[in-house]
Amino acid sequence: MISDILNIIASLPSQHVIFGIISTVLCVAVAWVYSNSSYKIKKVILDTIGYLVVFNELAFQISMLYYGTWSYSTSLPLEMCYISALLIPIYNKYQDSRVLQNWFFFAGFGGSLFAFINTNLSQMDQIYISIHYFFAHGLVIFIMLSIVIDGYRPTWYDYLNAIKWTTVLVLFIVCINFMIGSNYMFTFEKPEGVNFTLLMPDWPYYFIIMLFIGISFYTFMVLIFKINFLYKRP
Repeated sequence: MISDILNIIASLPSQHVIFGIISTVLCVAVAWVYSNSSYKIKKVILDTIGYLVVFNELAFQISMLYYGTWSYSTSLPLEMCYISALLIPIYNKYQDSRVLQNWFFFAGFGGSLFAFINTNLSQMDQIYISIHYFFAHGLVIFIMLSIVIDGYRPTWYDYLNAIKWTTVLVLFIVCINFMIGSNYMFTFEKPEGVNFTLLMPDWPYYFIIMLFIGISFYTFMVLIFKINFLYKRP
């Protein structure tokens, strides 16, 4: 199984790998600048990120319309990571919101991380799709890093809170998909592209496995901080 997973990662399109490396380096670089900045500079960075998120989504929607590929069933920002990205401007106004912090730490980071190590893109030759993809996911990862830098540490209550709101979102998207015949968050069909669902059985089993992987990742994120805390205790 591990070799199969590694084969999936090794089969990623070269453009995905290049964009992923660039996005990762930029995330780490900006996070380093953020961690060494004053409160005012941090605020400027976060506000800039918020504007970039909105610009990225608007540019993507306009590009889809321009190329005649826009569709309400495929082009709306109703995937988990795009929803997370569009929450960034709201987070900038309510940075003390524990619910938003939990969301970025668990759902935002988890979804964006998996988007880097596999992909649902099937048209990597369309550059604007790739830019939108990596821009959105990269900015979400940065927000998660900024939250941790500013002192966020997860609790088991935060863990349960994140599961609750993830469940609410999944149910909401399922309803949307039923109504308009779409497949946002891949609730009814496997995603296209080179991704781990290639190793999974068909619907509904692959979706159940995806949910299990998500909860396992949430659990891991809490445990890694809890273990680190215990290790540092005198």
